[in-house]
Amino acid sequence: MISSDQDIYAPCSRPTKSWTKSADSNPACLTGKDLPEEYCLNVRRWRLDPEYNKPQNLFYGFGVDIQDFLDYHQRHQLPRPPRTKRQDFLWLSIMDAVTADLSVHCNFKIRRMLPLCDDYDYMIIFYDSHHISIQELEDDEEEDVIRVIKERFGDSVAQQSPRWFFPLTMDQR
Repeated sequence: MISSDQDIYAPCSRPTKSWTKSADSNPACLTGKDLPEEYCLNVRRWRLDPEYNKPQNLFYGFGVDIQDFLDYHQRHQLPRPPRTKRQDFLWLSIMDAVTADLSVHCNFKIRRMLPLCDDYDYMIIFYDSHHISIQELEDDEEEDVIRVIKERFGDSVAQQSPRWFFPLTMDQR
């Protein structure tokens, strides 16, 4: 049973690069907020043209590892996860708590997804390429969200700039 702080917050190792992702299949993450035209959703055409194929949905945010979630959870003294024998359930519970806590502190819906990227286990996202036109924050609000995420996660995220990630599953259209 995983129940002590030592067990809950024990450092986790990174999966090997061959875990599920192939370096050959990793598209480069797009830096900057501007999307190339081929990834922009044409909403009018999508509504009117039954033959229109939506472009690949990309996600904008920061890359994080499981250890970043564990450190955040411990640093901010979030409620203890339920007792369990399974490490994966423990980590999912912690990641859900961290994502919910971030959403509250940012006053904006923050999500967690798996990136098609060897550098990170997860991505903390606040936009996706299909809905950015209706979800996008004003510049000062977006800066606040980015500042809060960086402050609450600490060094691992503070050193990053947000960027576009491809999802691990390419069928999220």
